[in-house]
Amino acid sequence: MKVLYTVLFSLLIPILATTQSYTIPASPSLKHLYATKNEISSIGHTEKLKLFIPRLNNWNAKFKLLKNKSGLFAFIDGTGQVYKATNLDQNNITFTRIDSTQFIGYNFESIYFSCKETLYCFGGYGFWNRNGQLIHFIPGSEWMIDRINKTYQTMDMFYNYRVAESKIYYVEFPWKEENSLHKTEHYTVIEFDIAKKENKFLGKLNSKKAYNFTDLSIDIPSLNGIINLSDGDIYLCNFSSNKVYKLINSKIKDALIGIAGAELQTTFEDEGKVYYSFTNDTTLRSFSISMSDFKEEPYPLYIPEQNKTIIWFIIVSLSLILLSTILFVYLKRMEKRTQKNMIQKDETYVVDLNSNKFNSIEITLINKLIDKSSMDSHLTVDELNSLLGIKKKTIEIQKRVRTEAINRINHKFNVNFNLETRFIERNRSIEDRRYFNYFINKENAKIYGKHL
Repeated sequence: MKVLYTVLFSLLIPILATTQSYTIPASPSLKHLYATKNEISSIGHTEKLKLFIPRLNNWNAKFKLLKNKSGLFAFIDGTGQVYKATNLDQNNITFTRIDSTQFIGYNFESIYFSCKETLYCFGGYGFWNRNGQLIHFIPGSEWMIDRINKTYQTMDMFYNYRVAESKIYYVEFPWKEENSLHKTEHYTVIEFDIAKKENKFLGKLNSKKAYNFTDLSIDIPSLNGIINLSDGDIYLCNFSSNKVYKLINSKIKDALIGIAGAELQTTFEDEGKVYYSFTNDTTLRSFSISMSDFKEEPYPLYIPEQNKTIIWFIIVSLSLILLSTILFVYLKRMEKRTQKNMIQKDETYVVDLNSNKFNSIEITLINKLIDKSSMDSHLTVDELNSLLGIKKKTIEIQKRVRTEAINRINHKFNVNFNLETRFIERNRSIEDRRYFNYFINKENAKIYGKHL
């Protein structure tokens, strides 16, 4: 019987967990988030937001909010518990638990986001360790882990979620693991591609500015960046373009500087407006913001890493290209020398650039062409190769010598007779269109005959 009760109780735990509902007074911020049809990809400063008191062994529960097209969700930091706003009645709002998570304590200060209506939890702290794991929520059930290429220590203090690009840019903070010798000494910038499940190290955060990661940090999706307080001024940090912009709108600056030391609560951006409230005053305030409120700074947000692998690849590639070019030029020169030696050795046709008189080979060729043409015939390629003494040469040599011989004969004919015509002509063979037949027309043959 005890075994039966144990089994039944274990089966009822998920059901009981998912039926927990809390109805609480609805603040102006919650009303806005519940009513808006827009997706609010990042809602900040919710650590001190007291929604309801779940049974967490007297923990001081910290809440996080997220709004997508499916609705408004609340997460209890470090627990994996998921609540959805299921009703807004006058001044009250109801949150109902929709998960059956039991394993808790591993993802404090993690990044919650939504992609294609799927809820994700990225990184966090727990069990003496900062992690970079990605998990997604299965509605009505628990969280399941996703495999990513490489993990970094991922926290929610300074990040920008680019919904359209499905990318999250975040900063890995200096940290020494309590249970290992692993140590991170620099503030580094990481790009996470949600679709590919890939982290990419971009570089080290520029030390020119000492950014405040706790008091004032608001993600502004419409400006592709996050605004942050540094040395008494407000800056917009754009990770994808690696640029920093300084706030020059005095009204916005006065409002943000004035509230920077106060207890901010529930900050988010919706349709170009930044909304915020306080812990001691739930009034929902807002101001419009655009790039015209900022001026670009002359330094980058982070120092890009010089990829040594790419540098070595470029050096090796250029070296191989250079060696290949040298080898190619050398082989070509050797080939030309070999061809020249072969032509001179076999006493084939050689172009004489120092004389415009027809040599014996040219005269023989011309006479043969005239004889053939007078009988309405022509010389074939094979016959022309034989007369030039190149019948046994390679195709490449044959083409070159034929072209040089015909061009030289035509040149001499035009010089000797003060003409501008083509003495030796050609047309394609009817039997095989790949080859040409050569001939001399009757008029040019008559002119040449008078010369003789």
